[in-house]
Amino acid sequence: MSNSPLAADLLPPPSKVPRWKISPALGLYYINSVAVSADGGRVIGGTFYHQYGADEARRGPAASPGKATSPENGRFGVYAYDAAGAPLWQDEFAGWQGVYWVGISADGSRAAAGGFMSATAPQGFLRAYDAATGRLMLEEATAQRVNQVALSSDGTWLVSCAETLRLYRQNGTGAAARYVLADQFMPNHTMGIVSVGISNDGSTVVAADFAGQVRVFGNNGGALAVHATWKVPGGAPSDFCHMVDLTADGKAFAAGGASGHFYCFDVERFIATGQPTASFATGVKGAVYGVAMEGNGSRFAGVVNDGAAGTAYIVSLVNGPPRPAQRFALAHNPNSIVLNAAAGLAAVADGHPDGTPGSFTLFDLAARAPRWTCVTGNMSWPIAIAANGSAVVGGSDDSHIYYFTP
Repeated sequence: MSNSPLAADLLPPPSKVPRWKISPALGLYYINSVAVSADGGRVIGGTFYHQYGADEARRGPAASPGKATSPENGRFGVYAYDAAGAPLWQDEFAGWQGVYWVGISADGSRAAAGGFMSATAPQGFLRAYDAATGRLMLEEATAQRVNQVALSSDGTWLVSCAETLRLYRQNGTGAAARYVLADQFMPNHTMGIVSVGISNDGSTVVAADFAGQVRVFGNNGGALAVHATWKVPGGAPSDFCHMVDLTADGKAFAAGGASGHFYCFDVERFIATGQPTASFATGVKGAVYGVAMEGNGSRFAGVVNDGAAGTAYIVSLVNGPPRPAQRFALAHNPNSIVLNAAAGLAAVADGHPDGTPGSFTLFDLAARAPRWTCVTGNMSWPIAIAANGSAVVGGSDDSHIYYFTP
């Protein structure tokens, strides 16, 4: 496919005003991660801050004068809001760098957060909550930063990744309910695990580590079993998968790769062959940070940098070899992408380096065009679409959580 712009790329999409946007830390910290319940009724976000250096791949050096001298020690927090932007609860704590990732169960009953707590070991933290009240259901220290968390649809199962992959089960009911460690997997290196996902029923887990290994696990009543392992092609230390995205039914997932490649896995076929179902080469260099898998397994997506801008590729797996079904030009370097097949939507968060504008853009897959965009005051990393298509939620380094109606 030609890399020339599509006709839709040449028309600037309408500007979108969020239903609400809130800065929990009054402009002091980044919003590195957000999550939204399946009905769009509950939103979770966390505050984070790090002075990124020029040699750090995921982001450029901090350029915002108001933040460049801010200490990485501070008062960070996890914050919950309803669909109208009314605060539900908050969990604030003194820490170092703060909340790197948050998650919420599809039914909105349970939430989790992880990140950095200390500059010295143990460095990381993991917390889990009753998402209605903020009651703490788990508090645990980890040797390394908790990079991601994910929950089954009803919150029975929780997974987190840091130096190990950890699987937790909810025990008890009502006010006595809490999370207990069921099992953990330790990779054969000390670099840690970067991305994790869990199916709605909790039976399938996928994880990627900093050594480039991607694994599928079965959850056998709380015992993790490795079913398949694959290594991202490439020999450089930076050649690993930054992100996996598992479908709700646990049957397929997408994985980012190196040298402009991203991949799709049918889980059953992966277990049988140890290989991806399909790959897509974008023709650009560098890692693919953001990927998404359509819920019915028929399409997968990835975003890549292209100079100071970028491109989103949505690849079809129907009727033949993988091919770019749609391609969208992006105004800035992209960071993440999400797909919602039922609602016919895709969304991208972009911006780089820190201190420069970013944006959230919603794409209409049927119209093959952007539906709207919202420019943010700083680069924006996370974006999510509610499973029922009623809400799009983003987080930005301009310190705000954004809530949109599609």
